[in-house]
Amino acid sequence: MTSDVKIEKLPIEPLDVGTRPHWDAEKQCLYLVDIPNSTVYKYIPSQEKVVKAKVGNEPLGFMFPVANKSDQFIAGLGRKFCLIKWDGISSNVSSVETIAEVDTEPNLSSNRLNCGKIDPFGRLWAGTMGPTGPDGVTIPKMGSLYSLSRRTIKKHEGNVSISNGCAWNIKTRKMYYIDTLFPGVYEYDYDLNTGDISNRKVIFEFGKHHIPGLPDGMLIDTEDMLWIAVIHGSRVIRINPNSGTLLNTIMLPTPQVTAICFGDSSLSSMYITTAQIKVDGKIPEPPAGSTYVIRSLSPKGLVDSNFVL
Repeated sequence: MTSDVKIEKLPIEPLDVGTRPHWDAEKQCLYLVDIPNSTVYKYIPSQEKVVKAKVGNEPLGFMFPVANKSDQFIAGLGRKFCLIKWDGISSNVSSVETIAEVDTEPNLSSNRLNCGKIDPFGRLWAGTMGPTGPDGVTIPKMGSLYSLSRRTIKKHEGNVSISNGCAWNIKTRKMYYIDTLFPGVYEYDYDLNTGDISNRKVIFEFGKHHIPGLPDGMLIDTEDMLWIAVIHGSRVIRINPNSGTLLNTIMLPTPQVTAICFGDSSLSSMYITTAQIKVDGKIPEPPAGSTYVIRSLSPKGLVDSNFVL
């Protein structure tokens, strides 16, 4: 089913690779990043206000608030997990502290952190991806999936191509994961106490539903259904992870849909980021790279967790 919804463009400048939207329920604001330009954006809907800040000189894969710390964030810069101090107002951050580095093997020096998401217990899950080859395509199976619990790193998976969306169902003790070059969704058994994952299986495949493009960001709603941003597919889809059924499709006015999150006081608005990545030597036409919102969606979303340090 294709939904006819109102899609609003937000007053955020077009981004090269806009992604990792995160709703801060306490401050009622949205954070997102532009990866290649190492920039974080803060959008305050009540004021229609946008603030941005430069964060280092390496690709910024994600940046999320630290719980109970008004000016601290956890970020992925290159291959490093970093603690960032930022007042949310200034155009530059005040400090960057590296707390861990991953993919330190010499042959992985060109890797970078790409995906980041915080589980319901405050652990950060983030994965890496390899560099782009001569053909312009990411070299596959050079990345890994990690979790960061406070200051402890744990590696969960290797042979990852482009680590992306994560979502959790704590009622069924499942974790869902996207490795973008595999056009589908993986499910794991998820240990709530340790954060360990096991028994991976495929629960949804794009090809079986004739969905163009590749999976990118992902979230779970109050009915335990999954929403997936489809890059190079101009859409967001909703699926049933139990039956593998495609439930709903929302079309966007630009092809490179990267990530999604629920927000606003009612958690009924979906924020959507997009990119303008060059493909076959061509950059997508405007409004590529724009950030959107769809209001009054049902069912609603869940609160984004902040990182527990």
